[in-house]
Amino acid sequence: MAFRVLVTASACRLCRVGVASLSMLAPRVASAAILSRLDPTTTMLQRSLAQSQPIRMYASKKKGGKKSGKQSEEETEKRDPDEDPVDMDKMEKHMQVRLERLTSDLQALRVGRANPALLNSVRVQLKGGTASLTDIALVTVKDAHNLLVIPNTFGEHTLIDTSIRNAGLGLNPRLDKNAVIVPVPKTTKESRDKLIKSLGGMAEQTRVQIRKVRHDAMRQLKAAAKASMPKDEVRSWEKDIQTATDKYIAKAEELLKAKARDIEQA
Repeated sequence: MAFRVLVTASACRLCRVGVASLSMLAPRVASAAILSRLDPTTTMLQRSLAQSQPIRMYASKKKGGKKSGKQSEEETEKRDPDEDPVDMDKMEKHMQVRLERLTSDLQALRVGRANPALLNSVRVQLKGGTASLTDIALVTVKDAHNLLVIPNTFGEHTLIDTSIRNAGLGLNPRLDKNAVIVPVPKTTKESRDKLIKSLGGMAEQTRVQIRKVRHDAMRQLKAAAKASMPKDEVRSWEKDIQTATDKYIAKAEELLKAKARDIEQA
């Protein structure tokens, strides 16, 4: 009986020594091997140690794998049936911008009469950099063949005079106190013919720009048609796009004809 108590006490002491060695000196695997040789009590401790080891978790993979390119395209092509395939307001706004640019270019053409728009492209060299003439001066019509330029700041009239001369417009201004007078020479028949001829190039450029806007709109419509858009609805949108295109091209033609008449009468 005394011998059994002694053995049990020895086993407990060995168990405590093994646990201390496990936490401070030896790896867990070695500690588990030592403890397994003691008694069933140490085996329970070994299991507890094994359970206390960190467990790495892995995310489960979704079924189906990566989507094919064809499936991605089909999802991309899906559209909201309540959403318009083409923003007509935005399309016409872009066409209007092209039309306004044409208007500005036509106004800048010299036709023998004083027009403030002749000086819209003039840049004036100042001490701090360049500035648009219309930002630093008031440009008005003095009479049928003369423009009057009044600087906002006293003393800049000489800079304005030099800038107009060097603008490549064929104009020869003259100083008048703190203002600048810009004579607009009368056009000859030869110069008028050249101006009218140049209108053809401006007209074609504007038509190309407007048709490019239409092309972009048709491309959007084509993409929407792939998403099971009814054919009759596609044709209706095509008609609306073409109608808007024809409208802005017609407006451009009207501007050009009016300018041609203006040049002939100069």
